[in-house]
Amino acid sequence: MTMHFEELNDITRQYMLTEFEAEESGGKPYRGKRLSALGYREFPGILHQAIRSGTEQSLIRSLLNPSYWNPTESYIRKGVQHERQINLQQVAESLGLTEFNTWYVRGLAKRLMEEGVAQCQAYRAADPKWEPNECSAHEGRNFSVEEIYDGHRASYWPEPGKLGVISIPFGPGCHHTIRRVY
Repeated sequence: MTMHFEELNDITRQYMLTEFEAEESGGKPYRGKRLSALGYREFPGILHQAIRSGTEQSLIRSLLNPSYWNPTESYIRKGVQHERQINLQQVAESLGLTEFNTWYVRGLAKRLMEEGVAQCQAYRAADPKWEPNECSAHEGRNFSVEEIYDGHRASYWPEPGKLGVISIPFGPGCHHTIRRVY
């Protein structure tokens, strides 16, 4: 399902790009853990293009190249480490949705601060396949725009993240984003 970003326009996209490029030029930009070496190298360009003129859906489609992903992943069940094949559609959707939304939130928050807007609201931009508890608890809540801007990835990056910090999206696969409060 396509996300509904209320202010995805050329102005917000420019803020998104500026914020993305700042993180990329910093010390350690975020990358999905399941990306292969090729995917790790290609991801910034793919995301840059989606921010410039695409959506989370075009980003997901671009990430459906199997060579961008490690073929397997480790996981722990009942204290025992196992390995499984990745689900290409699932990993592309998770990273594509979360990353596009992350930059939308970051760019819109920066734009709102510069426009003097103090509050934003978390809203569900699309219906998820499943709903993590941490997402639904914040739906419809108002937050300080500065708090959301400062919380960029802080709840999960760098690992293990900071407890008590609000980051929107709230985690991988989260369908919540922000809107301005008038």
